[in-house]
Amino acid sequence: MPRSCSSSSSSASSLDSCYYLRPVVSSPFSRRSGGSVWILNQDSLQNMPANIQVMEATGCTNAEAVKLLKKTNGNIRKAIALLPGKDEWDFTLPRVKVPEKSSRAMGYGSDYNDGYGTLWQRYESTDEHDPEDLSLDKLVADIQRGVSCTEIRSQLTRYRERMGKEKTRQLLNGLVNGFPAFFYIVERRDAELVRMWAEYGGDVNTTYGKRRLPLVAYAIILGTSYATDTTALLKALLSVGASVACIPKAFYTPLERDLDDDPVTEGLGDLAGEHQKWCSPYAQKRVTDTLNFRFEQRYLLHRAALLERFSGAKQQVAKLHKAEALLGIHYYLVGQTAAITFVVDRLTSHLALQAERPMILLFAGPSGHGKTELARNLGKLISLDLHMTDCTSTRYVTDLWGPYFPYQGSKKGSVLNNFLAEHTAQPSIVFLDEFEKTDKEVWESLLKPFEEGITLNRRTLERLDCSKTIWILATNAFDHIIHNFCKEHGKTLFADEPGREGQKLIMKLSKTIQKESISKFGAPLSGRITEFVPFLTFSHSEQAAVADRFLASFGGEVIKPVKESTVSNMARLVGNIDIQVRRSYSVCRTLVTDGYTPELGARSIANTVNRDISVPVVKEYLDRREEIREDQGKCAFVVGVDEDGMIDVSEAFDMETMCTIN
Repeated sequence: MPRSCSSSSSSASSLDSCYYLRPVVSSPFSRRSGGSVWILNQDSLQNMPANIQVMEATGCTNAEAVKLLKKTNGNIRKAIALLPGKDEWDFTLPRVKVPEKSSRAMGYGSDYNDGYGTLWQRYESTDEHDPEDLSLDKLVADIQRGVSCTEIRSQLTRYRERMGKEKTRQLLNGLVNGFPAFFYIVERRDAELVRMWAEYGGDVNTTYGKRRLPLVAYAIILGTSYATDTTALLKALLSVGASVACIPKAFYTPLERDLDDDPVTEGLGDLAGEHQKWCSPYAQKRVTDTLNFRFEQRYLLHRAALLERFSGAKQQVAKLHKAEALLGIHYYLVGQTAAITFVVDRLTSHLALQAERPMILLFAGPSGHGKTELARNLGKLISLDLHMTDCTSTRYVTDLWGPYFPYQGSKKGSVLNNFLAEHTAQPSIVFLDEFEKTDKEVWESLLKPFEEGITLNRRTLERLDCSKTIWILATNAFDHIIHNFCKEHGKTLFADEPGREGQKLIMKLSKTIQKESISKFGAPLSGRITEFVPFLTFSHSEQAAVADRFLASFGGEVIKPVKESTVSNMARLVGNIDIQVRRSYSVCRTLVTDGYTPELGARSIANTVNRDISVPVVKEYLDRREEIREDQGKCAFVVGVDEDGMIDVSEAFDMETMCTIN
């Protein structure tokens, strides 16, 4: 227990011997009056009581200092990290007032107030407004009020058409209330808005204040629960070029561990470096809390640090073809770095050559390891329509293409035939899943579309141009080869930095699959395949990241408010539940140790999360309640690992953990 202000200093110095030095810089935005940010150091103030040390570092009152020390069992460092230092920003952005002119023009009226209420819902912009009148304050005020991304894009598009790209870039990188505008965009927690702001020229590597808090760190800090999860924001920022050089490596290296609760500077790299001055004890604590709660964010930081930068030429090709988002696809999948690299390299080369023949990719790998997910993200990120066919029921050519005119059923056509007819001579993606279930007749029907990029519309007998189509054939036919290969070379393939040796092994595996494809599908079809892309099983850290995704999906669903209804599909009876995971790596690693099956991939992990966490949470939630009401308040469930190494799920009832309110 900490002593009072008048007590001797013996216990304080035994708890933590430290003193505080004023930094060269300070923030203009003060949490408390007077002073500047204080940095922990050694030897001075060692004769001062613990509560005085906390008061000096944070500017809090004596009562607050005593409370903080009680909460941290007398640990001065931990106590100081719970509050921002004197004049240190507490990561809360001020509200932006709508400029008077804009407020009148948009019809808010004289009763408009700073609380905004729901008046913003009546906002509707028109083309009558002069783009030159667009101000950054107005844009940010709109964003804080919840104006849609579509409307913000419309305003920016009109402004850019009138004022030009450079003026637009300057506008978006201006300050609002002393903060870079991009910080307000991140505060909105809308990944689409983040990508759009970057697209129009927003700087994803912007920083705030003299201590240069990076935007990436701010995005991480905001994600304190599943209700405010910022993992999608982090993916968006990294995918459009945000650097992780500003984040101390100890936050994500070594990856396979939980972070220490105590935000000490040892092990966090050179915090005196210009790009890491932001990392005060308070900021460290905030980042640590989020990264211990969402392991996937640590995985993303680690991945970003290892990925090689794309050359300027590749970026130029992608930009020319409006496919810049393709270069950030690594952040939307777990694992499969080699497969993604194969696809990006082949696609950028295809675009650079402006080839007039279709690109055919064969995705080979066990179920649940990202083949379908990569295809979906590919279509989404480069804005291409995607058609998916499940070949388990495609036994005949007519199942795939439909009958020729004038035979019965030809007027209706097949889904694939109609898709290609709607996208003739246009870029699109066709994904044929479980392709090994098809037969030789189907393979032969694909030879001409693959070779010449043409086929016939079965409904009209007109020629269809599919030369710009990307065909993806997904198969499990070579799973045994991939499983054995991963077991034999796992140490190299799943190393933190596989390097050239890992790349050579992947090329070797790709060639092996190519040879086996000739035996399986025949030389005519295999010879038309552009690239054979192997999908590996998951490494330990990748398994944990997948488990964290499924856990976050469940947590994000049950945090939603309870909704009563007499109609079953409109009711939400399981809600207002805050799932708290304080050591997400340990939890996720425990889940996948016996829960991951290489033959089933992510599906086996999803089943494990459901069995060990989702079902126990819902069962206890229902067992403890006689009635479910919309006004029942929030409750919290803590997920951890017990002393026997088993997953432990329990409802929390103390105020520190958001107790149940009934």
